[in-house]
Amino acid sequence: MIFLQTAPHYWAKGLPAIPLMRGEKRPAINRWQLFADTKPSDEEMAVWLDHFPDGNIGLPMGPSSGLVALDIDTDDPQILHVLNGLLPPSPWVRVGKKGMVKIFRFTGERTCRIKGADGAMICEILSKGTQIVLPPSIHPETKRPYTANCNLYDVLASVPALPLGIEDLIRGCLQDLGIEVSVGGGNNKVTTFVPAGARDNTMVWHAGLLARAVTRGERSLLEALGEMEHWVNSFIEKVIGDPLSVEKAQAKVIEFLVRDVTGEKRVGLPVGWDEGLTEEDKGRLGLSFTEDDEKWPADKILLYLAGEFERFSDHNSEGRINAINVALDKVARAAGVMSMLDEERVLRFITGQSASTITMATLKKMINSLRRGDIAGENHQEIAAAVLKYVDEFGEHRFDMGAFWQWKGAYWDKKDPNELLRVISTEFGTYPACKRYSDYAGVLKVMQSLAMKPLKQNLLKGLNFANGFLTENFELVAHNPDQGMTYILPFRYLPDLAGHMPIFNQFLADSWGHDPDYMDKVAALQEAIGSTVFGHATTYQRAVCLFGAPGSGKSRVTAILQGLLPPNAVSSIPPTDWNDKFMPAQMHSKVLNFAGELSESKSIPGDVFKKIVTGETISAQHKNMPSFEFRPMCAQWFSSNHLPKTRDSSDGFNRRWLILEWNKRVDPAKKIVDLDQIILEHEREAIVAWAVEGFQRLVKNNEYTLPSSHLACADQMATDNNSVRYFLANCPAIIVGKAKTLGLSLTRISLGELHGEYWSFCIAMGIAQRVSLQGFQKMMKELQSVFEFHEVLEPKALSAPTVSYESITLADRRR
Repeated sequence: MIFLQTAPHYWAKGLPAIPLMRGEKRPAINRWQLFADTKPSDEEMAVWLDHFPDGNIGLPMGPSSGLVALDIDTDDPQILHVLNGLLPPSPWVRVGKKGMVKIFRFTGERTCRIKGADGAMICEILSKGTQIVLPPSIHPETKRPYTANCNLYDVLASVPALPLGIEDLIRGCLQDLGIEVSVGGGNNKVTTFVPAGARDNTMVWHAGLLARAVTRGERSLLEALGEMEHWVNSFIEKVIGDPLSVEKAQAKVIEFLVRDVTGEKRVGLPVGWDEGLTEEDKGRLGLSFTEDDEKWPADKILLYLAGEFERFSDHNSEGRINAINVALDKVARAAGVMSMLDEERVLRFITGQSASTITMATLKKMINSLRRGDIAGENHQEIAAAVLKYVDEFGEHRFDMGAFWQWKGAYWDKKDPNELLRVISTEFGTYPACKRYSDYAGVLKVMQSLAMKPLKQNLLKGLNFANGFLTENFELVAHNPDQGMTYILPFRYLPDLAGHMPIFNQFLADSWGHDPDYMDKVAALQEAIGSTVFGHATTYQRAVCLFGAPGSGKSRVTAILQGLLPPNAVSSIPPTDWNDKFMPAQMHSKVLNFAGELSESKSIPGDVFKKIVTGETISAQHKNMPSFEFRPMCAQWFSSNHLPKTRDSSDGFNRRWLILEWNKRVDPAKKIVDLDQIILEHEREAIVAWAVEGFQRLVKNNEYTLPSSHLACADQMATDNNSVRYFLANCPAIIVGKAKTLGLSLTRISLGELHGEYWSFCIAMGIAQRVSLQGFQKMMKELQSVFEFHEVLEPKALSAPTVSYESITLADRRR
């Protein structure tokens, strides 16, 4: 009577102890993971004591218990020494067959598994989603009780927390000892591939920032080149295309610096920009700056002016005017280095030595003109064009669908308008027409019209991989801005890998292998993933519903699907928000909208559902931006423990679904907490190549493979959502259908009489959503082909025709 005698002690201390199977580690109850977040009710505890008195006892880890466990699964003295050095003393230690379990306070740790290179378990951090076996439970192999140094519920107050980043600390210490640690288990790393175009675009942006930092005196050129070298060497992602050399990246910094100093901007070099560089270094880097290219401090400008004014005593002499122009140019180019007080000092010196021939206002006007360069900046149109030219240096900008987008070398990235406003204020805020925030907003509005151009300049859809753009004709071509792609899959298209996914295949076999329509389910899933990633889901006009019991594997599929796509290709807008003014805008340019769990109480609005699933044009708006129209292309995926509900009784709603049923719960003993990450780590490219094959089959057949379980579920959904359909399918008082009424003497019933039977049936069955006579007649029209009957209209003089239904009769009439 282990559970009966032990569990109440844990419950009394607020610990959510649960029953395990007798002599096993496996929980005896379904959905035991709920108790990681909640405590069992008094009713649940009473039932457990009654049904599982002799079961083992377990404790879910996580928020509810406030505990996390470290399961040490090795006897290696070297590893134990490392762990003992890293871990604070735990007041509770449990011993089983091998190793030990220590308990600690939960502070948000994630479950993870640390394995050796040979795959053998070293230790596990057991957190939410896991449970530990408590003494005196019987070990399933040794048949002996688990033991501990004390009762856990007696030492809760003294349980310490684990050190921050304990997983990384353990891995690092083991690696320092020469113990190779696998990256699998709970710390899977999915390799990210980056196209050379996107990498180079980032490099250009980084080089521009570093060059600007040099001209502003924030770092020397040598420091900037060192930072660029570090950036290249730490760029850990695998790049598809030409490798990037340090020399190439550093040359881009030099290119930006020379252009800023000697080009239109005429930005001066601050003192110390060349610190650490010899003349030989400057020649090797191709630098030929002169003293005139440097920023002068105020004292040097004043010394220069004093000498020139002494040489040219005539206030109107050409030499004196030239000296003033040189000084003003140096002041203008010293922006960001010279203080306002120093600038004022230089200007007062000039006016004081000019016998009132030059005013301060004139000098300041001349400096502002020098800083503006060739741009007068007297209207928003001119400034907007200049801003676009400035930002386009780091990638072309376009304005489409109510937002700015920047070309990143392989895809378009949505631009935060606040970033553009910052550029306008910091780089162009000295212009006459760009003084206030309202001016910045006005410039941004003009930029919208100047940059307005659709991202997509051709009608061809496709899939954007790191190694190229796969067209819907299944040809891999180079990335191009006119393809209009707003995301990129961070891995390669490798068609030869299609189907080489043993872990994923085993998962599908474990979930569906017992179902008679197993192969059709797999084919439908393959086609659904393919149409999703290709952005063609609306072409085939079906939303995907993963329907079944909790713990059956549905969440694994959605996690894998979302893991195949970058975050900017996915939205999560539930149907309840599809009528909102702003929320649907988030679906623009996305290929997947995972709407989460369907509400059990709220109905799906049928009209907007059909518009979005079929890709009809809808109106949307980003906040503080103009409204726009677009056609959603994203696939709608749902997960649900119940079939979709709606008040839309039409067949148009029912036929817009692909329902994949999951009716087998995962055996907790076989559950792998991070299975989706393991699959993505090892088989991501193979799954997408397999999905591409599924999409090819979908294009050929022009319809999804529809499993028999889908047909049954769709029929049940239609019946549940339509009280008239439910009446025709289940009322024992009527006979419906041509085949069933064949040979009967009476095969017709009037509309009024049938509606009366319907009304009585609904009252008897407790169906509240009953429809009027007019609504009943409308629904009957839509159901004629489904139930094989037809409406008969008999004309009457001076009144509406009489309505009756052929191939429907009352059951008592056949006697």
